[in-house]
Amino acid sequence: MVPFLFTRQLSLIMSNKINRIFTLGEVVFDIMFKKGQPVAAKPGGSMLNSSISLGRSGMPVSFTGTCGNDQAGRLISGFLKENKVDTSYLHHQNSQSIIALAFLDNDNNATYSFYKGQEPPEEPPLPSPGQLDVVLFGSFFSISGPTAVIAMKLRDYAVKNGALVIYDPNFRDSHLAELNTVKSRIEENISSAGIVRGSDEDFGVIFGTGSAEETWNLPCFSSCNALIYTRSSLGVDLITKGFSKHYDVPSITPVSTIGAGDSFNAGIIAAMYDNNITGAEIAKCTEAQWDIIIRRGIEFSSEVCMSYDNYISDS
Repeated sequence: MVPFLFTRQLSLIMSNKINRIFTLGEVVFDIMFKKGQPVAAKPGGSMLNSSISLGRSGMPVSFTGTCGNDQAGRLISGFLKENKVDTSYLHHQNSQSIIALAFLDNDNNATYSFYKGQEPPEEPPLPSPGQLDVVLFGSFFSISGPTAVIAMKLRDYAVKNGALVIYDPNFRDSHLAELNTVKSRIEENISSAGIVRGSDEDFGVIFGTGSAEETWNLPCFSSCNALIYTRSSLGVDLITKGFSKHYDVPSITPVSTIGAGDSFNAGIIAAMYDNNITGAEIAKCTEAQWDIIIRRGIEFSSEVCMSYDNYISDS
C-alpha cells in the first residue's frame, strides 16, 4: 500500500499549482494622521497587509508573527481570521502590541513613529514550507535583532525545501544610521530569494543605486530569477535572466500610499496562484506570463492607494 503522505505529496507535485503562501513579519496597529488629526486606525505591518490582500483574494495564506496579548492584539488576530488568513503561526505574548503612528504628508506618503512594548517579540511557531509553497518576508523585521534570527530560520528552511522565496527589503532612510550593521543581512536575503520586489527608494538608500539595471548588476542578485523595481508613478521595471521590460502605471491621486507596495506583493503572488505558476517555473516564465503577474501587482497597488485601507477591498 502506498502511504497517504506520499500520495498527497505526489498529487501536489502533479497539480502544478502553488499549495500555500506563508508570510512572516511585524505586527502593528496603525493609527493614521492627516493634518494633525487621526483619520483611520487599522491592523498593519508590511507582511500582515500582504496577507489580508491575499486572504481577500481567496488565496491559501498563513501569517507568521507575534503580537501582544492585549486588546489590540486580539483585534488584529480577529481581523486576520475575518479575512480568511490562517493564524496558526500567530503568537500572542504577554506584552503590549506595537502601535504605529503614521503621519501623511501633502502627497499622502507616510512617516512613522513606533511605540513598542517592553519585551522584544518572542519567536512564533514556524511553518514548514515545501516546494510548492511561497514564503514572503522582508522589512526591518528580517534584518535586525532577534526577529532577524526568526526570519533567517524560515528563509533557510524554505530554500532547503525548494519553496519560492520572495523578499521585499522595504528599507527607509529612517533606518539609515543602522545600515552598516544590517546591510550584510539584506544581501543574504536577496541572494536567497527567487524574486526580489523593492522600490527605487529602498535600493537608493541601501546601495546608492539609481536604476533597476544598476541594482540588478550587484553581486547579491546573481542567484535571483527576477527583480521587480517599483518607481511609484514612474512605473515598474522588471529584470529577469532572459529579458527586461518597463510597465507604466495608471495616473491616480492617492488617498494614502500605506500598503501600496505590500499589496503589490500580494498581487504578484495572486497572479502566480491563479495562473498555475509555481516557484520552479519562475526561472522560465515567458514575457506574456510576466505581463500578467506585473499587471496584477499594479492593479492591487493602485486600488490600495485610493483608500485609507492598507489592503485591497473585501468586496
